[in-house]
Amino acid sequence: MYMKRLILILSVIFLAVSIVAVIPTFSAATDFIVEDGVLLAYEGDSNSVSVPSSVSVISDEAFLNNTNLKSVEIPSSVYSIGDKAFYGCTSLADVNGGESIRYVGALAFVGTPFLQESTVEYVTLGSALICYNGTSSSVDLPDSITTVSPYAFLRNKKITSFSAGNNLGSIGEGAFYECEKLSAVALTDSVSFIGADAFSGTKWLAAQSDFVVLGDSILVSYNGSKAYVSVPDGIKQIAPNAFYENSVVTNIFLPTSVFAIGERAFMGCSKLTEVQLNLGLVMIDNEAFANCSKLLSVTTPNTLSKIGRGAFIKCPRLKSVFIHGNNVSVDYGVFSSCDSLEVALLSSDVASLGDYSFSDNPKLKYVTVPPEVISVTSNAFKNCPSLTVITDDDSFAKDALSGSVKLSFNRGDSNIDGQVDIMDATAIQLHIASVSPLAVVNSAYMDADFDADVTILDATYVQLFIAKLL
Repeated sequence: MYMKRLILILSVIFLAVSIVAVIPTFSAATDFIVEDGVLLAYEGDSNSVSVPSSVSVISDEAFLNNTNLKSVEIPSSVYSIGDKAFYGCTSLADVNGGESIRYVGALAFVGTPFLQESTVEYVTLGSALICYNGTSSSVDLPDSITTVSPYAFLRNKKITSFSAGNNLGSIGEGAFYECEKLSAVALTDSVSFIGADAFSGTKWLAAQSDFVVLGDSILVSYNGSKAYVSVPDGIKQIAPNAFYENSVVTNIFLPTSVFAIGERAFMGCSKLTEVQLNLGLVMIDNEAFANCSKLLSVTTPNTLSKIGRGAFIKCPRLKSVFIHGNNVSVDYGVFSSCDSLEVALLSSDVASLGDYSFSDNPKLKYVTVPPEVISVTSNAFKNCPSLTVITDDDSFAKDALSGSVKLSFNRGDSNIDGQVDIMDATAIQLHIASVSPLAVVNSAYMDADFDADVTILDATYVQLFIAKLL
């Protein structure tokens, strides 16, 4: 009797343990770090995760290398998944929901059973194609797909032709990288973005003429050999990496139709000395002209709204910068480490200067910062030992930069003698008339009206200032 009771008790215990072992652990709300609808990180250890409905974006590396995660439920509120979001989640087999997803970043699901064990032809989430598993040499993309994710066809050895569906809007970085047999590409005008190196290493790209244009007038690559390059009228975007490390081009002329220059578009162009940035240009993206070793001067148009991170970083011969714009923000490190930079004029249309935007410039002597610039970080001009910032006594820049750089409130002091008088107005007039031109560095003081140009209006401003009418 005792043995039967003991066996019964042990059987109950074993059954209970077995039941507990197969019950999945679920995530708690406190496991998620969410800011403004962006899921920054998941800090739990559950094997089954339901992303909160308050999330609209799953950020880069949010679940990086989470080996506990077996399944994830993505709500309809999520429309974007960042780079490496689920990278290295070696147990993740089930990804459910996500019907509203329109973008999936690079390597987002690499290393997961969800991706590795999939047998469907088009691996998608929402309308984003993550990977192509098909065996056909000719791919006709379904109309349901609006985005080809980065590296979706990476080094595919079979595909020879690709035809986009009617609703495809973007093709990610390296999407068809080194698809060696790809010789035919057909896209509609609905494609408004093509990432860096999307078609690099394909027969199709190698066979194109000087200007390779796809989608909605996107210049994907320049295959020409001319030093002076006039981009054809009608081109709307210069794609990321379009001229990357070109060693021939010396001068670039952009038509008024271009509104965006992509990431690293002209990075490392070793002979580029001049670029005429066009009226109509709205955005210069990250590192667009970084490491252009012979670039001498930059003047931006008054239509510009954004200069991205490091856009002109490490341009060692760059001497002068004239920034116009439309409420333009100068992002992180834009003109950092330009060893020859001496002067930078900012117009009153500049809204902000980000961290280290002009840092580490040993020869930078003068920069104008108008009072309309309402955001300046204290380290914007870090390690600029020769710098004087010309601004107004009641400006935001004065409060932000006091103690970190030398400040001058003598705008209009064109002869730099420490006072603003009629001699300065005369000097500006003589300079404009080319009778007695002043050095470029003097332009920072001559630009009395803070419009990043030296004109007769500056002489007028000085005269009005002397007459105490300003």
